This record gives sequence, structure tokens and C-alpha cells, in this order.
Amino acid sequence: MTSIALNKVIHTAVSAPGAGKTQALISQIPSLLSAGRSVVLALPTLTLTDSFINRLSMGTPHQVINSSTFDHVSSELNQTLREKPNVLVITTHQSIFSAKPDLLSGWVLIVDELPVVADFPAYPFEPSELAQLLVNVEEQDGRLHIREGYADAIETALATFKAVSAGAERTSMLSSEGARIYECLKDEHPVFIDTEMSNGNRYVRAVVESTCWSTFAAAEEAHVLAATVEGSLFDDLAQVHGFIYERSDFTPEFEGYTSPITIYPFMPKGRIYSKAAVTVTACERDTIGKQKQGELLVIDVILKAALQRATGTPLLFCNKWASFRWLPKGAVHRCSIDSRGLNEYQGETDAILLFGGNPSPSDERALEFLAVKYDRVFRQGFMVTRFLEPSLQAATRTAIRDRGNTKPIQLLVQDGRVAEYLVSSYMPHATIDWSLSETIPVFEDRRTTEDPRKRQVFELFAQDKKNTEIVSITGLHRNTVSNWRKDWCLEQAA
Repeated sequence: MTSIALNKVIHTAVSAPGAGKTQALISQIPSLLSAGRSVVLALPTLTLTDSFINRLSMGTPHQVINSSTFDHVSSELNQTLREKPNVLVITTHQSIFSAKPDLLSGWVLIVDELPVVADFPAYPFEPSELAQLLVNVEEQDGRLHIREGYADAIETALATFKAVSAGAERTSMLSSEGARIYECLKDEHPVFIDTEMSNGNRYVRAVVESTCWSTFAAAEEAHVLAATVEGSLFDDLAQVHGFIYERSDFTPEFEGYTSPITIYPFMPKGRIYSKAAVTVTACERDTIGKQKQGELLVIDVILKAALQRATGTPLLFCNKWASFRWLPKGAVHRCSIDSRGLNEYQGETDAILLFGGNPSPSDERALEFLAVKYDRVFRQGFMVTRFLEPSLQAATRTAIRDRGNTKPIQLLVQDGRVAEYLVSSYMPHATIDWSLSETIPVFEDRRTTEDPRKRQVFELFAQDKKNTEIVSITGLHRNTVSNWRKDWCLEQAA
């Protein structure tokens, strides 16, 4: 393996879920250690650790440093990085990116799956809870700041909250949401406070950017193993921070999935899946064809239709708010939306995807903040990271990842965006069948309709108006106008 001196290079092993990225890594670890290299592997979750260790070659020296093996993970990991033992060090994303970056000098850093590079926590605060929060912080121009001289009070409040959470017999005035906001302020992340809502509550939200880039830059050699990099939020911010990619030696050969695949979108063509669209009461038709209000929500009707189409015991991926109390026990395998490492259902041929991923109003404001900060549009990267890539991961928990499977695979997915993403990524030979969407009684979700200003902007494009002129005329952000110009150009070319 060639050692790269540049600290702005990330070696990417990009291949389909189930293609063998982990095995390609495992097969090379002994030679890396024999060559005297210091190797640290960061996994996204604790649950993946045991699975990875069980796949290591017999006798491979390794050390696990996470919250399951040490009480003080940070100090133990920093000490180990400093000593550079000739073993494979296994930890988590959270731990490695909390370590002192300069300690990664001389290490081969391997990150399994894309780390979270931006988070947008947002919470509604009742007046009394907000008053408690404002004891140590103050509001200025729509943002919250620690009051001068109150940094120690913030630290004390957080220490008390953590002690109470750990079971100490003490009292904390902070809620978990308040503690999260205090943490953001302490770490100097921007925190915003919105105007009062009709119920008197106010949203407090933050934009939390990861410090992972300094860790990647400090490592002698950095690798990322993932199904998707290009077009993700990770990709957007990697470019912002000046990183480039090279192909990782851990990239496996992948000739494509061999199973016959049919993809059934639930939403009609042109309509997008959202909580608002599927949590209204469904309309049914009576015996003479007139519409009547039913007793089920649209999402219930969708799942019932999916179960009639499915074979075996399908995998079900859904948000927690979708309770499905009527669902018979054992009718589905309920799976976590974060399905990375979920490999025990490879015998099942069907997956039902009923989770959303559209940015909330708070997410939209956070994306607009990043757009202004970096002069770049991040919305599509958000959609890939929060919605499309998790849908790919969920779909590939089925027998599709079994090279010997010849049974037909049925993927019942949220909408056309997911169907097209699956086909354009790793399922080019799949068939998209819209027949199921024709049976779903969905209403118009006004929040997902096209922004009425977009047509006005299209007319200004047709008049050869420049982006700066359109920004002045409409008051839109320049990144929005730039993004819409791309849509207009595509429409003209069609």
C-alpha cells in the first residue's frame, strides 16, 4: 500500500452494500500490521464491533476502545494513539473524532461508513423552560450567546445534568434538550432562537458541524468505506474543506446484484413521500364510486396494500410515529432505519420502506445558514444522506446481497425519488412498477408543491435576466436562484 504524504487526500472504498468492503479490509490488516503500520478502525455503532471481531483472521492482534470496554474512553484512546501499539485499534466514529487530532499523525485511519458531518438539533421550548435556559445565556439578533462571565455556570449545569442522568442523587434544572443546547453553546456552535409561535413556545436550534476534517487531515493515511460518497453531505463539506479523493486499496470488485428486482413506489408519479401526506385519514370509494372518509390513515392503507403484494415475511423500515397497532404479530420483521450491519434477514426477498427524510423547517433554515456561510447549496446532499442512502441500505438488507439468490426481489419504496436512486446507483437492471401507487388514496400535501415563485423566476430566466438581477427583484437567496437556473436549463433541454 502506498503511503500518501498529502493530508488532504481521503481514500474512498465505494461499493454496493454487501459487495465485500469489510472483507477486503480484513484480508489486508495482517500485512499492514506486519509492515509496522499503526491502524485504527472507526465503526459507526457499538453493535458492529462484535460482528467485525468475529470476522478477523485468527490471531490478529486488536484492542477495542469504546464505552463497552472502558469507562473513560477519551483518555484511553488518546493514550493508545500516542503510544502507537502494533495492534488493530477498534473504536467508534464518535470516539475517534473526539480524540486529539494531532495524535493521528503516523496512523492509518479507516472509517467504516460515512460519519455524520453536520447535525441540526432543534427543540420547542415552553416559556418556563426557556426562562431557565436564559439564566445563563442571552438573546441577540435571533441568536443565543453565553452571558459574559457565565461560562463556568454552563459547565456546572452540564456536570450536574450528567451526574443526575448517571443516577446521582442530585437535582438538575436542565432538560435533556436544554443540556444539548448548552453543549452546543459551550462548543461554540451557532445557536438560533425563532420567534414565538401561537402556543407561546419558541424553537431553539443549532448548526453543529463535525470536527472530523482535522482528524482526517492529521492521519498519515485516511480511508472511508461507504456505499455512497459522491453527492452526499459528507462530499459537500469535504470539498468545502479542500479534500480530494483517491481510490482505496480496500475497494472490492463488484459485478452487480444478480437477483431479479422489481421496485414499487407508493406515491403516484411526481408526488413525494412525507409525514403530512400519509398521516391524514384515507379516502375510500363506496359501492357507487363516490369518495367517503375511511377510518385508516393513508400510511395504514399503504402498508396493507404492500403486505398483499409481499411474499414471505417482509422487512419493514418505518418511523417510530408509525405505530401500526393493527399489524398482526410476526407479519413483518421490524427493522431500524439505520440498518447498517443488519445482516440476519438475508433470506427474505421483500422490503417495505415507509420512512421519510425531507428537511424540516428547522433543517431548511440550517441549510440556508450553511449556504450563506460557504456559498454552496447543501439541500441535495442532505436528501442523499438523510433519505436516499438510508433507503439503499434498507433495501439491501434482503436476499439481494446473497450472490446465490435467484428468487425475485420486491422493494416497496416511498416514492419515485427512491426508485430512481436505487436504479441509478446499484440496481440498473431493476424494473420500476407504478401499479401499486395507483391504488393509494393520497391527498395533496401543500408543503410539497412547487414554490410559486419558481415559475416567476423561470420567466425572468427566459428574459435573459442575470442571477444578481433576479435576487434583487425577488429577494431570494442567490444559491436558490442558482439552483433553480439548473432546473430551468434542464426543462429547456427536455
